[in-house]
Amino acid sequence: MGDVVERKESCAHCGAELAPGHIGTCPSCGKEGRNISLTLHDTISVTTSLSWETRKEYYQKHKGALGTVVAITLLSPFLGLVLVDPVGVVVGLALGGLAYYLGPKAIMKVVEITKGPA
Repeated sequence: MGDVVERKESCAHCGAELAPGHIGTCPSCGKEGRNISLTLHDTISVTTSLSWETRKEYYQKHKGALGTVVAITLLSPFLGLVLVDPVGVVVGLALGGLAYYLGPKAIMKVVEITKGPA
């Protein structure tokens, strides 16, 4: 904390100046109460910094993979009407696996982050 440069004491009622460390009633008005005024000097250092970040999010589409996933989704129920028994199960599992593999490649979320000086 800073150094006390100046200290003034005065009566809280009449404003008469009191001696430093005065105890008791005011010599001018006879009432009790005092105001103490201190003047301090100190140094404050301030530093600043600035940083920023931008995020760009978008979906990247791979048309070939997207078309294949849509075709599998739309045509597999009708294929199930035609193929029955173990052959239908194997073909259905193969198409499901292919759609599971191509799904994330068909539409991919891309996030680009650019950071500024810190």
